[in-house]
Amino acid sequence: MGKANVAVNQWLSDDRRFADLFNGLLFGGREVIRPEELECLDRETDMLIAGREKKEKSVQRYRDIVKRWEKGATLTVLACETQEKVHYAMPVRNMLYDSLTYTDQIRQRWKQTKREREEGNWRYPWETGGRMTGEEYLSRFRKGDKIQPVITLVFYYDLKKWDGAWELYDLFQIDGITGDTEMLRQYLPNYHINLVDAGNMGEWGRFHTDLQQVFGMLKCRGKREELQKYLWENEEYFQEIDVETYQALRAFLHSEKLLKDIEEIKGLEKEGKIDMCQAMEEWYADALREGRERGMEEGRENGIKEGEKTGRQAEILLVVKNMLNNGFSAGDIEKYTGISGQEIETARKSLGK
Repeated sequence: MGKANVAVNQWLSDDRRFADLFNGLLFGGREVIRPEELECLDRETDMLIAGREKKEKSVQRYRDIVKRWEKGATLTVLACETQEKVHYAMPVRNMLYDSLTYTDQIRQRWKQTKREREEGNWRYPWETGGRMTGEEYLSRFRKGDKIQPVITLVFYYDLKKWDGAWELYDLFQIDGITGDTEMLRQYLPNYHINLVDAGNMGEWGRFHTDLQQVFGMLKCRGKREELQKYLWENEEYFQEIDVETYQALRAFLHSEKLLKDIEEIKGLEKEGKIDMCQAMEEWYADALREGRERGMEEGRENGIKEGEKTGRQAEILLVVKNMLNNGFSAGDIEKYTGISGQEIETARKSLGK
């Protein structure tokens, strides 16, 4: 697992945030799942599956985040798989994870049944007279046994919009098998993934924790002016974020230059809180200065270009080119470089911008 996924997993594992994520997606923002009703479960599913030749094969999978939700007498398993990149076989992958979780529950239920039998503490004596039937032995699962439902979310946070499959049907090529594809689908079980495309979330009001601010910020990724504006509009939140959130935001923004490593921002950290607005402002000014210096240097090295341009014009052209290509506005270029608005507009037209 990469550093980005580790940071995102730690951030989403917070019970309040985890409950809010599921409430926003499953229940439209109604606070049905409460943080105090959640319990962390073992992320590892490891089991031996017997083959035809009585040979056993080990199957081991790790969930990113998995919790048990206890609502009265009802238990549900809630899982979240974080994805930094599109996984084009995600329906099959998630289906395997869920199936292994169900299989593990059945195995654990059978172990408990055997223990109860040894202790003489039968749960369903009125059904079988205290004995298990042949079918129950064969199934390794008693007729009255129940397992907990599993709900899995896929939390995807790359800059690229999700273009992978949303369900198992998307991976099938069945149109040419028969003339009646719909009839065939009736006998093919489907599996649908519950996708959270973090950078393209709408209706942020469904969320009641800082998921709301973060989803809003992710809409501005790759747009420097919009991102800076959004941070200042929500400065009350972004001026005091904890280290765990800061690390997750670094992963979400996909830029180590944009937000420095935690060791490099000690001056911005107070009582375990980080002023992200200040960190971004310093980065913004640094990027402008670096772009100006790089443009000037390239202009001096390349000299006069395109016949009639002077050395000054060549420098301006390269400065503006570097900054425009990095998303800076004409106002910012003028503010930080001293290049006049008219010169910027001339260079912009020359570059076709």
